[in-house]
Amino acid sequence: MRAILALMTKKALAVLALSVAACSYYQIPSDADAIIVRPGNFMKGSGVITAVSVLRNANNGQRDPNLYRISLQMDSAGFQQVDIDSSSFFVGEAVELTNDGRLLHVTGTGLKDLAH
Repeated sequence: MRAILALMTKKALAVLALSVAACSYYQIPSDADAIIVRPGNFMKGSGVITAVSVLRNANNGQRDPNLYRISLQMDSAGFQQVDIDSSSFFVGEAVELTNDGRLLHVTGTGLKDLAH
């Protein structure tokens, strides 16, 4: 019985790993990160997205005519908002703001970690 349970657990982890891998695939490579279009004064570091707002027709002459205002609860106990040029970010997602004005998706689990 214990062997069957262990096998079922490994299969469940494999399905979960494939699901996570599918969610982190970007058909358009530029969706892997976003540029902060109005950098101004922002705090670099990691955080979690708490809200996403659409700024309609604010991105003149680009592939996507909209910009996106991202509200972040920072891990360093702060809150901030940044405007970005990508619609590939969602509420509840962990992200990283870099010194060079980019917002990056953060992955929490690697496939090799689930295999052990």
